[in-house]
Amino acid sequence: MPAPDGQRQRQLAAIARAASSVADAASLEATLNTVAQAVFESTALAAVQILVFSGSKRDLQVVGTAGFTGAPAFDDTTGFTARLAECRELGARLRMLDAVDRRCPVVVRHRKAAVMADPAWAPMHQLVGGPDWDSFVSVPLVARDRCVGVLNAFFSPGEDPHEEAVAFLSAIADQAAMAVDYTALLARSALDARREERRRITRDLHDSVVQQVFSLRMRASALVVELDRDSQARRDGVGHDRLRSIAVELAELSKNALVDLRELMFELRPGSLSGGLLDAVRAHAARLEQDTGLAITVEAGDDVPELPPDLQHDLYRVVQEALHNTVKHADAHAVEITLQVPDPRRDTLVLEIRDDGHGGRDHAEGRPTLGLVSMRERAQRWGGGLEVGTTDTGGWLVRVTVGGRSRRCPGADES
Repeated sequence: MPAPDGQRQRQLAAIARAASSVADAASLEATLNTVAQAVFESTALAAVQILVFSGSKRDLQVVGTAGFTGAPAFDDTTGFTARLAECRELGARLRMLDAVDRRCPVVVRHRKAAVMADPAWAPMHQLVGGPDWDSFVSVPLVARDRCVGVLNAFFSPGEDPHEEAVAFLSAIADQAAMAVDYTALLARSALDARREERRRITRDLHDSVVQQVFSLRMRASALVVELDRDSQARRDGVGHDRLRSIAVELAELSKNALVDLRELMFELRPGSLSGGLLDAVRAHAARLEQDTGLAITVEAGDDVPELPPDLQHDLYRVVQEALHNTVKHADAHAVEITLQVPDPRRDTLVLEIRDDGHGGRDHAEGRPTLGLVSMRERAQRWGGGLEVGTTDTGGWLVRVTVGGRSRRCPGADES
């Protein structure tokens, strides 16, 4: 029997709520619980259950549930998954797996009675026998031609799983499948990002610290050779300048290696941004001043708004990368870092890092570096842009604009 108009409207609203929960998903469990609740509230179902595959194809895990108020829930708080595994070992037929294999809904009327009469379902009898339900429908969750789980609907006695009800459950299952697939994509993206970050740090270690430590080893070996030479010659002053030169070089190499190591360690475990972006930038600038002798000033306009934590993190990383490039390439003496809102009417936030070193670096000549690509991606993540280039005085400028259209700086190459 088709659903009355009022119930049909509730079902359409449930589909909309499910789609909205997928779009705003904070976690898969929270999303699928919301989806299950939306189905339950818009129907006469006794309960709704959403399971997803983890590991092998037949390894199901309950992620979202709703219903069976006052009765044992069909989730892992009652050992549902473990009992289900026992039933499978005893030869019980799981109709939800039929839905997976067929890629279409499976409708089983009077399912509860059949389960209670089957000894293979004995581990589940105590759990299944309590709640008041009768028929059963299982709908596969299919995303990009891959089954990622199932939606199970437990119908109250007297409620018929008619064609329109199954169509509604299928529409909800599509939203649940999108949530599962979206979560998997995010997880893979995060893993790829971590792998790329590890590769970048490995390259930085090789290009800076490893090479400097290798040079330390070579110069130390040379120093040993000099010290092993005739002691009388050293007492007479022969070779003194040579030994002093090597010692000075060792000190400089060790200083540079220590600076690079500190930078890499800070990237792996950055300081907290709980005090705000400016405090974190000033703390980082103070460390660099101590290690390199650079004079770094940090200024911000009074109208700079409170920024989202993720935006603060991205802007901090831009500052960190820009300062790293200044130390490594610019031969600069001073750096100015500014954060301002030049035109409140355009709601535009501008971050600038300006040094007094030499311009014309590699990435300005058509050879973009990984650091430049990373800075640009961080700006674009917030709908902004990145500009780099030489200043009027010949130094180097990095400008990130967020929330509006960025303006070009003198001599800049838009990236």
